[in-house]
Amino acid sequence: MKQTMIALASAVAVVLVPAASAEARPVKSKTLTQNALYKAGALPITACPEKPIRKLDPKSARSYLNGVLTCLNRTWAGELKKAGLKWSKPKVTYATKPPVEFCGVKWDDWGVDYCDASRTMEIVLHKDLLAEPDDLFLFFLMSSLYGEHVQNLAGLTRTVDRLPSASKAEFAEQNRRHLLQNKCLASAFVASVWQSLHRGREDWDDMLSYMREWAGKNTGSRKSITYWAGQGFATGDPGACNTWTAPSAKVA
Repeated sequence: MKQTMIALASAVAVVLVPAASAEARPVKSKTLTQNALYKAGALPITACPEKPIRKLDPKSARSYLNGVLTCLNRTWAGELKKAGLKWSKPKVTYATKPPVEFCGVKWDDWGVDYCDASRTMEIVLHKDLLAEPDDLFLFFLMSSLYGEHVQNLAGLTRTVDRLPSASKAEFAEQNRRHLLQNKCLASAFVASVWQSLHRGREDWDDMLSYMREWAGKNTGSRKSITYWAGQGFATGDPGACNTWTAPSAKVA
């Protein structure tokens, strides 16, 4: 199951240029460094009880993920409203087999994706994804996809796509900042509903161990992933996810 998200991270890295050793210049875009999302405050503490899910059962997986989606819609709608940002629901499609293409490009070898243009999540309920559904992985997976939607609505994604870069290292660092921010936002949501999940700290620690396996030159080091996921989980506040003003060492 965890290989699905690892494959997603690898797929993102494929389109990026490998980083060199030089550091990037400071980011000057206020959309990134002073986004209104950072000033809305911590996410409200709410309940999001997990629905039952059965091993290798796409029907119960859809029900489970739709339950998480309902919580995400409620939380982020309120947060974006507080930030003065326009909110809209993402579209979500489920499949048991990979589509031929998604978002105008050929579907690669991963199980989930988000299309900025259509604001659509695509989730392929492959057997590998549903082999061990009792841990926190599926919950975090949906939270991370929704984090991409939030980044899109807040104008962060569009701005990142338009950032100039003078070197391969700068281009790679910009992408790491964006991906690490996503992990932080997803972790902040998990923190906001944590009490209702009735899980132990070991569940979060296991999730952190999965995230560390996604480390790479274009996705962030194990240390950086741990730091930004930890920021989100410790605070439950999108304001703690401002990777764009962090020194390069924090997004290595």
